[in-house]
Amino acid sequence: MLQSKIVLLAAGLLIAGSGCQMMSKGPQLKSGMQRSAVGFAWSDSTVKPATGPESSATDLALNVTHGWFLSPNAEIGGKFGYESSEVGPSGMTTKSDAWIVSGFGRWYFAGGSNLYPYVEGLLGWGNSDTGATSDDFLRYSAGVGAMNFMTPSTALDAILKYQVDSFDKTNVDVDGFIVELAYSVFW
Repeated sequence: MLQSKIVLLAAGLLIAGSGCQMMSKGPQLKSGMQRSAVGFAWSDSTVKPATGPESSATDLALNVTHGWFLSPNAEIGGKFGYESSEVGPSGMTTKSDAWIVSGFGRWYFAGGSNLYPYVEGLLGWGNSDTGATSDDFLRYSAGVGAMNFMTPSTALDAILKYQVDSFDKTNVDVDGFIVELAYSVFW
């Protein structure tokens, strides 16, 4: 039920953000500029326990991000997110909820008139709750993405990244590719 709400919220966000806007030349990125974003992510990952067979995990996430430009090419910032996951083989899945706080860095390459490609690295900490148990995890990821400006100060942002979560108590690693879409506002 919660995953359906997150999917509907993400679809509404993208439609509202782009429905009435036309593509536009993006701003000249510069030191001191800030970017705020709301994003949605989906992943299908592999769960690798220390002992026993591997299984899969499907995640849906909602994130808020804020970053500061140190230079026209470099941005650093923070991200706060909520995830809803289903882990395990089909028919025997366990549902969990997680909160994640992380820091990120981005390097933007020379952008075209409205398209700005970038690479991103992220390091964070989270806590996952399956109802009966709670477990902390360390998250790190790296990816490539691009922002497509819709107005001079708003952009749709898409990134494909490889992400790893290393859990403390259960000694489990979860890794896989993540697709994240966001609506960014520059100011």
